Amino acid sequence: MATTTAAVPEAPQQHIGAFGRLIGALVNPRPTFEDIARKPSWLAPLLLITLISIALTVVMGQRLDWAQVAHQRIEKSHFASAQIDKLPPDQQQAAFNRQAISAKITNYVTGVIGTALLALVLAGIYLGLFNLAGGGFTFHQSFSLVNYGLLPLGIKALLGIPIVLVKDPSAIDPQNFVASNLSALVPSDAALWKLGLASSVDIFVLWSVVLVAVAFSAANPKKISFGKALTITLGVYIGFTLFFTGIAAMFS
Repeated sequence: MATTTAAVPEAPQQHIGAFGRLIGALVNPRPTFEDIARKPSWLAPLLLITLISIALTVVMGQRLDWAQVAHQRIEKSHFASAQIDKLPPDQQQAAFNRQAISAKITNYVTGVIGTALLALVLAGIYLGLFNLAGGGFTFHQSFSLVNYGLLPLGIKALLGIPIVLVKDPSAIDPQNFVASNLSALVPSDAALWKLGLASSVDIFVLWSVVLVAVAFSAANPKKISFGKALTITLGVYIGFTLFFTGIAAMFS
């Protein structure tokens, strides 16, 4: 009498929790991003990075001499310097004070909403580009993958908190508080666009660019290879860098 063997059902894939995803995205990214693509979520990384950014913003707000920051930025911009020089001497100090207040407010606003805004913009751009490449992603997937891909920026901000607390306030560079980019090699009196271009070549930014490429390639490996994903993320990074460098050059 013939015997039949019952098919053994496949065990369901185990879901990775929020904490496991935060760690796994950094130390074991491919299976972690596969899980994120299957069940998208974005609140944990966005909340974590935002809280760290706010903490760094508060520390900077208390430690930095914003009048000095304003003076340095104006001195590096020929356009801003020319506008200040047109003012009567008794109004120039008031203009510097306004710039100092504006720089401090901008720092706080960026700390509170900067991560969410960046994630939204990148998620939209990547959604379009990767879907043109055949990825077939939803916005929820794209937004989730991007938020976890931005975790290196949270690490940078976290490292910056103790550095800003112990460093001489006059030596703190708001654009390079961890000394992780090439602006540390550019003369302090260089034009703003040169400093901006150098600061964009940042270890943590590049880590994030590569991590996002891993994320999208892991989410749909049949359609998106890692090489294709890295080409897209590097292209977006270079495009943003050239765009903001061009704007800075216009006002330098």
